[in-house]
Amino acid sequence: MKAHKEKYITSSSIEEFLQGLLNHQTSREEASQWALNSREGLERRALKYFPASAESKIWDAVLFIEGIDLQDAPGSYLHNEEDIRLFLDQFSA
Repeated sequence: MKAHKEKYITSSSIEEFLQGLLNHQTSREEASQWALNSREGLERRALKYFPASAESKIWDAVLFIEGIDLQDAPGSYLHNEEDIRLFLDQFSA
């Protein structure tokens, strides 16, 4: 498994991945893999939250992004673009 190169997971990196999904610059599979790697890094304490005060918010976002490639039917994603946009708006608020 490839080592995670970041030392911190930031609110801005979360926003960047969500925006990339909405702009179709990042695939759902890429975003999900990034979130999986980030979650594992956080669980191993190889990654830290930044800002530390946003730990809960960042953790929830990592879990959301990790499931972004889940389908509820063939060709239909559990979270549509409107769900992603709403999540991003709430995360950024």
